[in-house]
Amino acid sequence: MTSTFSNHYLIKSIKDLENLGNDIAEPRVVTDFIFELKVSNLFIPGIDNGEELVYETLVDEDTDQVYLPLFSSEEEFYKHYDKDSEYEPIPNEFEIYGGIAADEIIEGIIIDVESLCFEVPKEIIEFAMEDFTISFDDIETRSLDEIKAAYESVSNEDLIKFISDASNRDDYEGIMVELSNSTPLNLVVSSEPLDEFAKDGVIEAKDVDGFSLCTLEDGESRYGIIFTDKDAIGRAALKDSEMSYYAQLTKVSELFDFVLRNDMDGVIINPYGEEYTIPRSELLSQASGIELIVEDHSFRNCLDYAFLL
Repeated sequence: MTSTFSNHYLIKSIKDLENLGNDIAEPRVVTDFIFELKVSNLFIPGIDNGEELVYETLVDEDTDQVYLPLFSSEEEFYKHYDKDSEYEPIPNEFEIYGGIAADEIIEGIIIDVESLCFEVPKEIIEFAMEDFTISFDDIETRSLDEIKAAYESVSNEDLIKFISDASNRDDYEGIMVELSNSTPLNLVVSSEPLDEFAKDGVIEAKDVDGFSLCTLEDGESRYGIIFTDKDAIGRAALKDSEMSYYAQLTKVSELFDFVLRNDMDGVIINPYGEEYTIPRSELLSQASGIELIVEDHSFRNCLDYAFLL
């Protein structure tokens, strides 16, 4: 099966870096590259024997320095490897490669050997591996009854008012504040009805092998979507009656992470309604562990449940 990973935002950030040359007057270009690297899903030439990942390295013939070759897509992989190669393109999150590159014999990473041939030195890899994320595991999570009560009381009137005002369309600091003070909703989608798994109107993720979030495609663009209330979800769910839809409380920071790691273009609030768009560039600093949204972390288990509409 062909992978859907494209990493096109990472490639764009590399080209922006190359266009900078020696000009360091644009630090945002450098940080954007590092953040895109952190959320990338690059392919390694590997052999998965079921126990460990066996991978190939590249050796510079002039210096004998060792590099880890990574590829932005399967197409780039097969520019360098034959179809009958013993190695296959295996995608992983960047944290895996950061761990491999920590080996003292590896000097760095080479991205897309046959086209970009872009070298990422060990110092940049180490910086990208720094994690400023704060753990909230010691905070007790909410009970199902509390999560259900929060879902049933969702209204988000202030958020609706904000996104309905055309003058707020580019106020991304303002929308982050509004989201911090709101209880937005996700739309869970399934090709098969899940109603039979519901107990008192609630479906648990563990009973259905997890949930799939609904996304929106607009031409070549793809967005994560969230909703202000159940009426807004109803407008979207009716657009494709062949699918089954369910609602859940959103953990907005995790939705942002989902959008970044899946190479999406941003987030749309209330598609088929107010359609307030937050572009990817406004989400990217979350890759460093910076909290864009102030959330009640006791609700971090809300994604374990979905509700009948």
